Formats: sequence, structure tokens, C-alpha cells
Amino acid sequence: MKQLLICLSFLLTLTACAGDATKLTPTTFNALDGWGEDSHAAALTVFANSCAANANRSKAYLSKEEGPIGVRENWRHVCRVAGELEQASDDQARQFFENNFTPYKVETEAKSTGLHTGYYEPLLNGSRTRVAPYLTPVHGVPSDLGSRKPYYSRADILAGAGNAPVLLYVDDPVMLFFLHIQGSGKVRLADGSMVGLQYAAQNGHSYVPIGRILKERDELPKPSMQGIRDWLRANPAQADEVMNTNPSYVFFKLSAGDEYAKGALGIPLTPLRSIAVDDDRAAYGVPTYLDTYMTEFNGSRQVPLRRLFVSQDTGGALKGPGRADIFFGRGEQEEWQAGHQNQQGNTYWLLPVAEGMKLYDGTPVTVDDEAPPIDMVP
Repeated sequence: MKQLLICLSFLLTLTACAGDATKLTPTTFNALDGWGEDSHAAALTVFANSCAANANRSKAYLSKEEGPIGVRENWRHVCRVAGELEQASDDQARQFFENNFTPYKVETEAKSTGLHTGYYEPLLNGSRTRVAPYLTPVHGVPSDLGSRKPYYSRADILAGAGNAPVLLYVDDPVMLFFLHIQGSGKVRLADGSMVGLQYAAQNGHSYVPIGRILKERDELPKPSMQGIRDWLRANPAQADEVMNTNPSYVFFKLSAGDEYAKGALGIPLTPLRSIAVDDDRAAYGVPTYLDTYMTEFNGSRQVPLRRLFVSQDTGGALKGPGRADIFFGRGEQEEWQAGHQNQQGNTYWLLPVAEGMKLYDGTPVTVDDEAPPIDMVP
């Protein structure tokens, strides 16, 4: 019974807040569909990199609204162990996760699944100076961002309101709009060099999906990222008005151009291993198993996507603890996959147990307990 009390007390602690609270229900690795077929060594590398990034963060493993995700000292322990595993095989990496973590199903009081979407790294053409055809500004963080809440809307900022510095100019306002949604990307300058753009802040306005606006106006019956982009380019006289129905606006900071975009954790993202999360309800650096589906490339068939990711990024449109935005990478296929990723699925956080704690299929047991039968795990 001791292991049951440990799990139940943790569950009750996280569901004590008011409203649509986060529910964490402990489960087993055997219960995770597809767990044994994943490439755990690749996930371990991404997790170890996240450990290094979190090592000196005072707010590591903290969500903004719901506090600690797991126990900080337990995170330190598993990160030390991960750092000692060099060139681990898939079996060794799988044993590392199974020996040091318990999987928890992430739900809320209202919803048992999470929305799993996708994003990619856009590539734009630009200039450091305003010269045709590079006329659309990319803004950095305003010096007066904290002067009003929310800050000026997208339409206000584009009309000149506020005090946001211009980092670069690009030639395509539609692609820049999607860069705001993706949160990071690259800009190719006239000399061929590349500059990275990384999410730095947001204006505080709620994100409004313009695909929904176009659908309500009977302009686009089945919105997709590619469909929305094509409609905006085909209707330039209406494009600004439609894009401005989304008042949210993202401010960027410059980053290196020779690596994948950095997420909010400050390290380069890894395709199909990094996810963005709602950092009000989730934390960075948490191994997160997604049991979901993705669309077969250039088709419509849904195929299982079951693998271990690590939370390394965030975005203004992400709401809820089970919400995940999957980073697909950079390129035409990756853009297509991200644009067609929109599935409800199961989200599991792998949370570390205390040093010296024994596990039975992910369930903590004390040294004087016998391994519990599977059907006793809550």
C-alpha cells in the first residue's frame, strides 16, 4: 500500500487548485502503446541536453501557474545519471527511463486528451536595412512592453504604436505571419548568410486562429496552414484585415543561423523529439510521451506517432497541460507535416523518482514492499 499512497498523495497535491486543474494519474510503461518500439537513445540525448540547459535555471521544472512539475532534487539526480551514460544503446536508454521515472497520464478535470499540433522552422528572405523588396519589419522586444497589459495589438503595432525595435526586414508579410505562429525561424540575407530568429516575448493578446475566421466567412471550408497561406496570397487586398483579426503579436531576438532554431529553453530544437508546451501549465525539460497520430506525407491516411519527446519550447497559442506542438524541422516535407498535424491524443509526463527508490514497471515501491500487481496501480 505504501506505493499507492505515494502516488495518490502526489495526484491529490496537483489537483488541489481551483478551476480546470491538472490531473496526473500514474500508470506503467507497459501501458504506453508503442513504448518498446521507440528509439530511446535519441530521446536520452535530447533529455541530457535539456538537463544541461536547466542546470542553472532558478525556475527549472516550474510551471508559471501550477508550480513545480516533479521534485527538483529528483531531477538533479536523474540528470546526473543521464550525464554518465555516454553513447547509450536503445536498450540502455530505455532502462534508464524505466529505472528512474514514473509515467503520469496528463489530463484536466474537463478533458482526458490533449491537442497535438505541429510546427516547423520557416525560411524567409530578408535584409538588415529597409530596401525593396524587404519592406516588412521583424520586431524585437519593446522597451515599454510592461507599460500596458495587454500591450498594443498586432494592428496597432503595424500602424506604428509602441516602441518595438526593428531587427530585420523581410520580403513576405504572409510568411512572417506564419513565423509568428511557429515562434522561430531563419532569414536568408542577400549575401547568402543566415540569421536565426527566436521567440522572445508576446504582446499579451490571446491568439485567434485566422483559419477559423476564414471558415466562418465561407472563404475556406477546410482550413490548413498551406490553404490559409495560399488564400492570403491570392487575396492581397483582404490579407492584412484577415491577419489583423488575430491581435496576438510575437517579438523576436536574433540567434545563430547555422543550427536549428532554439526553443524557449535556449538550446537548438531536435526534429520529432522536441515539443513546445504551455509553460503556464507545464515545464521545460520534461520527458513527454505522446500517443497520437500524424498524416502520412502527401496523403490523408493517419498513422500512429508514438514516441518520447522533451519539452523545450512554448508558444502563445498553446493552452492546457496536455497540449503539445511537435517540432518537425525545416524543409518542404516538414512544413507539410506540421501544417497537417492536428490530432487529439494521450500525453504522459515522465517524472523522476527519488534516488534509491525501486521501481516496478514505473511504479515506485519501497525496499520492504513486494512488487505490486499491475492491476493495483491507480
